[in-house]
Amino acid sequence: MKIAWAVVLGILAFRLWPVAKHWLEHGPKGSAEDWRGLLLPIAAVVGFVLLLIWMVRG
Repeated sequence: MKIAWAVVLGILAFRLWPVAKHWLEHGPKGSAEDWRGLLLPIAAVVGFVLLLIWMVRG
């Protein structure tokens, strides 16, 4: 069964490769403003996890 799943996942990756390559070449490019907008939620999640760890240890 594990071999069958490995084959299915391999075929899936093989079929998706051209589509992913096309999207990477022709997709929208991120600006500096977009990256700053991404960092805020990531920083909030990291801060929340650190707060939870601090509360459990304290």
